[in-house]
Amino acid sequence: MWSDPGAHAPLLAALSDHPATIADRLEQFVIHHDIARNLKFGVPAAAENDRGLRQTSQLLSTAITRDPRPLTEHRAIHNYLYVTCRDFAMLAVATLRHHGIPARLRVGFASYFNSGLWLDHLVCEHQSTGTWSILDAQLGPLARAGFRIGFDIADVPASAWRPAAHIWQEVRARTLDPATCGLPSAGIAGEWWIAASVIRDAGALAGTEALPWDFWGLGQTFQTARHVTPDQADQIDHLAAALIPPPPDRTAAQALLADFPWATPPRNPNE
Repeated sequence: MWSDPGAHAPLLAALSDHPATIADRLEQFVIHHDIARNLKFGVPAAAENDRGLRQTSQLLSTAITRDPRPLTEHRAIHNYLYVTCRDFAMLAVATLRHHGIPARLRVGFASYFNSGLWLDHLVCEHQSTGTWSILDAQLGPLARAGFRIGFDIADVPASAWRPAAHIWQEVRARTLDPATCGLPSAGIAGEWWIAASVIRDAGALAGTEALPWDFWGLGQTFQTARHVTPDQADQIDHLAAALIPPPPDRTAAQALLADFPWATPPRNPNE
């Protein structure tokens, strides 16, 4: 799994075994590349490729190459990692697992960044309290203040974040406008993106923690056509139904995908 920190695992001990604290500490050395641009920090040339790093071990190696101090030490902004929501989630997943807490990447949509929109957003799902809960590891103190977050970021409610399968079912029931789901400002929204997100979430549950823009199998047709045919929608309907509730663990998710070969991730996504 790409969330495996490899030889850098000891670095994670300092990031806490409490989900909300992990988010606080990540904000000391990780920033979303779009947030950096919006705040007029910009993205250093050396960090432009950070969001393409697939492995947690690569993220950690890059962080300590830029600043070798413990990860709990606040970095100068030019030494930050400039990533996406997926990478915040991956670092949280790796940290919780390091502390013996089951955790996994999830693909879905959040309503708290822009009123009226469900924006594409990857998060960490964890079992710190015995049941699966959602942690948004991108919501450190500054982010919580900036977005006026009033809920527990370690237990994000369904009114604020929903898995891709739930969003798909709401769109199919015509209770949610697909044009409001995805990244509308970048021209990425609609049924085709949601359907591909259902496939990515199935992959994440099965242990393939893809980048937000990875496509494979049936998803590659959505990437090309930006359209979902009636037959394809029926296929996604069945996959979404199988993901609600989600499989309890990676083994069960892999077994589930045996019934959906067109959604099964290849060794390298985008093949």
